[in-house]
Amino acid sequence: MNSSSQPSIHRNTLIGLLVSKFLLHLVAVLNGYGLHRDEFLYLAEGSHPMWGYMEGPPIIGWVAGLSRLVFGTSVWAAKFPVLLVGMLSLYLLLKLVTELGGGKRGQLIAGVAWLLSPVFLGSNALFQPVSFNQFCWLLIGLAWVRVVNHERAKDWYILGLVTGLALMTKYSVVFYLLALLVGILLTPQRKLLAGKYLWRAAAIALLMWLPNLAWQFYYDFPVVSHMQELAETQLVNLSLADFLLPQFLFHTAGVFVWIPGLYYLFTAERLHPYRSLAWAYLLLMFLLIALSGKAYYTMGAYTSLMAAGGLFWEEKVGQKSLWLLPVFAVNFLFIPFGLPVLPIDKMQTFGVFIRDEVGLAAPLRWEDGEYRDLSQDYADMHGWEEMVQAVAKEYHQLAPEDKANCFIYGGNYGQAGALSFYRKKYDLPEPVSYNASFILWVPREMTFDRQISVEDYPQPASEFFQRTDTLLVQHSPFARETHYFYYYTEPSSDPAAAWREEIKGRIIDRVGRY
Repeated sequence: MNSSSQPSIHRNTLIGLLVSKFLLHLVAVLNGYGLHRDEFLYLAEGSHPMWGYMEGPPIIGWVAGLSRLVFGTSVWAAKFPVLLVGMLSLYLLLKLVTELGGGKRGQLIAGVAWLLSPVFLGSNALFQPVSFNQFCWLLIGLAWVRVVNHERAKDWYILGLVTGLALMTKYSVVFYLLALLVGILLTPQRKLLAGKYLWRAAAIALLMWLPNLAWQFYYDFPVVSHMQELAETQLVNLSLADFLLPQFLFHTAGVFVWIPGLYYLFTAERLHPYRSLAWAYLLLMFLLIALSGKAYYTMGAYTSLMAAGGLFWEEKVGQKSLWLLPVFAVNFLFIPFGLPVLPIDKMQTFGVFIRDEVGLAAPLRWEDGEYRDLSQDYADMHGWEEMVQAVAKEYHQLAPEDKANCFIYGGNYGQAGALSFYRKKYDLPEPVSYNASFILWVPREMTFDRQISVEDYPQPASEFFQRTDTLLVQHSPFARETHYFYYYTEPSSDPAAAWREEIKGRIIDRVGRY
């Protein structure tokens, strides 16, 4: 497409979408939900910059560290980076519509479909790699369209840069890259792969990814064991219906945009150069079905389809296409499942109503396959600060000399992450945990003669102590987690020596080296 004939982004449409998105997320934050268990882990990674983590590539940890440096530590500060990514995604979506040749109406329809998609609202509400991953998929799609449109060296280099960024963000982008590559090979645009610029772009991406690959090699590829654990504990509970049905529910009324977009990419003559985006979506679906992937793994591919869908409505329906916008009112019934815009008690009542009276139970399905009264994500956002308060109460009852020789242990990464996040507020030492990336940060040498421990299951015995005092069992309203608190004293042997031996064994077991 000639850049001189390319439509520009409609300023008022962009401003309206950005303001609406900001206000929706502001309402969610003001509702007082806490941070999600996963957010605590990724925020903790910000205190330990590395080239990789047990859970994945390093970008999320780097962003966490930068965010804390710039914005401080609060729920709003933790949420702001993903909100910013969401707002940038809206801008790039409109840019993609213009690259496809769409004008004001196409931008508005695609933008509203994306803005009111419960799944995109949800991903931009949690500080997790998911939001950054979806953003990177959009960058890759936009960069490829610009390569097709302009065939310039700089667009290839940009494609290499954003691919490298994506690989440093979340490994699942490999599935999309593979699907897109095969999709390109199925179209006449495969001729663009014959030049030298493909290899230069690939070299840029590989050079960016290389430090993380070296990190994975050094630590014996923890991503492999992480994926095995995921397959054994979560993916095993998924059926084909669990994968396919959410594809139509995630965006609710957005199906009236992305499905026409998929159709239009295959049938519109002037969109044939971009048909690889449609092939990439279909191939990705088949690949993830074969691998028993989670339903949300496909989400990054929908933005390109929405852009094409906006174009469909603009060109095929014309001015009457704006009558589609009121249809998106139905999304407001489902937005509460993606974005916590309702107070938690009302959210639980609403969820039960939708499940029992409407017959839609999917949003209340947990990763163990069971259905409950509240979504797992919302349950995972409650009870954490109360847990830290309980630990602080016990810790600050100790004599000063006992505090100096006491360490605090979190049994899972949510507990350890919450203790780390709130430690300055409650004047607590940095917690210790063997779970997730926390195993990489445990001190190799430590002097202690007592321990306060928080576990997610009864754990009355300790490898270091003879005496166990059960402090309390805590389950906060609406929370997923039950916390078991223990106070261990009377070391069974030399604690420092026992610690060295224990930690050495655990680290070698997890990463193959000490």
